[in-house]
Amino acid sequence: MKIKPEEEWQLKGPYGLIQGVLTPCVEENTVVPVLVLAHGFRGSMEGGGRAAVLAELASECCHVIRFNFSSSQILSKQIEELEAVLAYVGQKFADSRIFLLGRSMGGAAALVTAARREDIAGLVLWATPNDLPSTFKKALGSEGYEALVAGQTLYLNDERGELTLTPDFVTDFARYDLQGILRSWRKRPLLILHGEKDETVAVEQARLAFALAGVPKKLVIISGGDHSFTNHGNKAAAEVVNWLKARMV
Repeated sequence: MKIKPEEEWQLKGPYGLIQGVLTPCVEENTVVPVLVLAHGFRGSMEGGGRAAVLAELASECCHVIRFNFSSSQILSKQIEELEAVLAYVGQKFADSRIFLLGRSMGGAAALVTAARREDIAGLVLWATPNDLPSTFKKALGSEGYEALVAGQTLYLNDERGELTLTPDFVTDFARYDLQGILRSWRKRPLLILHGEKDETVAVEQARLAFALAGVPKKLVIISGGDHSFTNHGNKAAAEVVNWLKARMV
């Protein structure tokens, strides 16, 4: 098997240009699945390098598409952008099964999107919340979160850069019953990956997601793992790849 060079791509999305990377499968002359990666809140398609590692490992058995959401952090808009990416994937790989992986808040977008589409063959929730209000009260601090609820704009400036959040960032949460969607998830494979020491999305949310969802499902709690799997990225990637390969038997 020979590793193929990655290919950059872009498309006109509903809120601006969406840019991404295709990591081609190493298999030649065969139809293989496509794994689409959706990044998390304030994240990127690079994922601190961990997304690239996952893409390289997963290219043993499938094509991998990763992309950057536009500047909007609002869940509804990210769902629309993910739909645009999936339309692009459907055109480029018309005969391939599509698997969807969402990291953190990108997992919420992936869950909603997968539930609406019958063409998603399986779903991976990577450190994904199913209780967005409690998650972001913790992530933004109670004062910042309540300011948004009260209709104020929140300005963030920290080691991750500058970010402006408008009140509709939190009011939009009410449009989605993520736990209800999980209760209705049936028949299609679901992998839930979570770090035991996730400081942003409590591991109890992963356990609840597993309890709510129907079969087939698998829960992997990575011992010592934090929200970003900082020192456990290879372990998490290996779990995803092994799960994917098992779906292809």
